[in-house]
Order: sequence, then C-alpha cells, then structure tokens
Amino acid sequence: MEFIKDILNYEFLMLSFISTLLISVLTAFVSPIIVYKKMEFVGDGLAHAIFAGVAFAVLLKFNVFIGAIIATVIFAFSIYQLNQTSKLAESTVIGMLLPVFMSIGIILFSKTDRYTSDVMSYLFGNLLLISTQDVYFLSIVTFITLGLIIAKSYEISYWISDEAMAQFYGIKTKVIKLLILLSISFVVVASLKIAGVVVMGAFLVLPGVFAKRNAKSLRNAITKSVVFNLFTSFLGFLIAYYFDVPPGPAIVLTSFMVLLSFFAFSKQS
Repeated sequence: MEFIKDILNYEFLMLSFISTLLISVLTAFVSPIIVYKKMEFVGDGLAHAIFAGVAFAVLLKFNVFIGAIIATVIFAFSIYQLNQTSKLAESTVIGMLLPVFMSIGIILFSKTDRYTSDVMSYLFGNLLLISTQDVYFLSIVTFITLGLIIAKSYEISYWISDEAMAQFYGIKTKVIKLLILLSISFVVVASLKIAGVVVMGAFLVLPGVFAKRNAKSLRNAITKSVVFNLFTSFLGFLIAYYFDVPPGPAIVLTSFMVLLSFFAFSKQS
C-alpha cells in the first residue's frame, strides 16, 4: 500500500514506473529476434555506442536523446556497411567499434564539469532523470517499434529461420536487417535513463532467452517475452523501491534469478 501511495503522490516515481513498464514491453518485442538471430553482441554494442552520443550532447549542452540517436544510428549503419562491404563478421565489426565509441564518450565526458555524476547516471540509469517528455518519447518509440515488428513479422520470421532462402523468395533481407538494427538502436536510446549503458544488454537478451524455450512461433516467443519482462520488471522495481537501490540493476538481477529458477524447474519437470 505504501508503494501505491508514493506512486500516486510523487510524480518522478510515477513517471519512472510507467517508463519501466513501457521499456519492459519495448525490449520484450525485440529480444526474441536478437536471441534467435544470435545478435546479442549487437544489442550490447549499440547500448555502449550511446555513451559517445550522450557525452557529446552533455558537452555541447543539447538534448541527450538527439545525441544518443545520432550515435546509435551511426553505430548501426557502420555495422551494416562494414559487414556488407568488407565481409567482416558482425561480432568482429562490433568488437572494433565498441571500444572506439566508449573511448570517445569517456574523453568527451572528462571535459564536462559533472564528469562523475553524469557518467554514473548514464552507465547505470537514474530515476531522477525521467521527465514527462521522456515518457512521451518512449511511448512513441514503443508504438512505432511494435507496429513495425507486427507488420513485418512474416518477413522477420523468414529472415530469422533461413536468410538465404528468404532472399531467394524475394524478401528484402538487407532491408529487414537494417530495419531491425535501427529498431534496436531506438529501443536502446529510449531505455537509456532507466537501464543505463552497462545493464542494457541484459534487458535485450534475458527475455528472449526465456521466450525461446518451447516457443512455437516468433509471435508466441514475443508474447512469452512480454509476460516475462512485465513480471520481472515490476518485481525488480518493487525491490529497488523498498531497498533503495538503482532500478536498472535490480530489474536485471531479478530477471536473471527468475530465469535461473525457470530453468531449474524445467529440468525437474
């Protein structure tokens, strides 16, 4: 009851709670695609690429979301281009670009007068950073991403199961791949203030790992992923509230423990 009372009385807590639920649904939609297509490193790389964009925005004093979007779009497009033109594996390209973007971010942050506080906030998330505009932006990204995935679910499913065959039957796999990379980019940007750079990868992977077990289709996997994320995010948010710890790491640890419990229970049954 105290939790409900505080949510109704404190705007920042209400905004943080709504954002957490929206992020749960948003990341749950892309997570099965990431896991099925073995793109886990891509999601983690995009999360870390944000750091350079955020630092650039903080240094030049313009909107952090704009800086984050620019950085992730450049990172995603660079992965796509280098993978297509140089024939380097995605993991190799990300391994090259990730430390570059992180290094740029650290150097830029070192030139700001709030180096420690800014770095900690964007690495691990910060409830106090959430604003009404952030919730609006997150809602728009959620609506667009869900609409895109639902509309292209057939093509995405085909691309996941057999990319060469999908291309043979006329599906524009390169376009689908670019759309997925850009979608993940916007998901990462929208989730930044709750999850932070460091734990973002877990938000993008754990729901998909859970959903992959016994899923009959991509849509079924997404449904399971959404249920898992909503449950663990709500529970993790409660833990963060009562124990006064950062919500992002609390949700990730809760998700991981629930996932381990599910695996243990599945083995026994």
